[in-house]
Amino acid sequence: MIYFSDIIDHRGFTTHAMKRKFVFALSALLLMTPLWTVENIFAGYKAPAWNMGAIEDYPAYLTSEGVTIAVKPFYTDALAAQVFDKKDMVTRGIMPLAILIFNDNDYPVEVEGRSIELIHGEDHIQSMLPYETVYRLFKKGRQWMPSPIPKTSKSKVDMNALEDFEHKFLMYKEVAPHDKGSGFLYIHIPNSMDLSAYLSDAVVYIPKIYRQDTGARLIFFEIELKAALKSILTR
Repeated sequence: MIYFSDIIDHRGFTTHAMKRKFVFALSALLLMTPLWTVENIFAGYKAPAWNMGAIEDYPAYLTSEGVTIAVKPFYTDALAAQVFDKKDMVTRGIMPLAILIFNDNDYPVEVEGRSIELIHGEDHIQSMLPYETVYRLFKKGRQWMPSPIPKTSKSKVDMNALEDFEHKFLMYKEVAPHDKGSGFLYIHIPNSMDLSAYLSDAVVYIPKIYRQDTGARLIFFEIELKAALKSILTR
């Protein structure tokens, strides 16, 4: 074991020989440091901030029974990178879909995110869970993994990314009276298609919306994405 006091002379100054000993010891320590630690220090996931904004920012929306829900697909790598620290998220086949809820009622409401579907013709696509999303996005190579994903240890998942994806995920969203809330769904869409054309003919189906005070179920929403795509493309 080499102590820092061993490389300082009696006057409190390091000698040339002792400096070399210190550099050697530091180099050996870095060589013994696990690779994943070095990677986390210099290339860790950094969670971008997300501010949902006002209803005027989202042209694809519907209002019913005092609740307004808007949707926005982040259907390009550049759009997705505004919200998640991953430059090739859509290229890897996963599109973030924002769900934004505005509650003008005097009672709280809840939206069940896991029941929401992106519908296009015969396709009914539900969200992937954050864990499998992060695993598929950050694994080596771009080959799509079968579902369910293979069992893997947490050491193989970027934990900073997982925390961010879980935080932003719309599992169950409670929105207080005269308040707003939002979250993201992670939609698997093959990247071989014309995604903008596909989404322009798609709708977001939101079936499970409840009053929290009575538990009564409100009417379902079907929101076309056409207006959202048109707004994004004309900016």
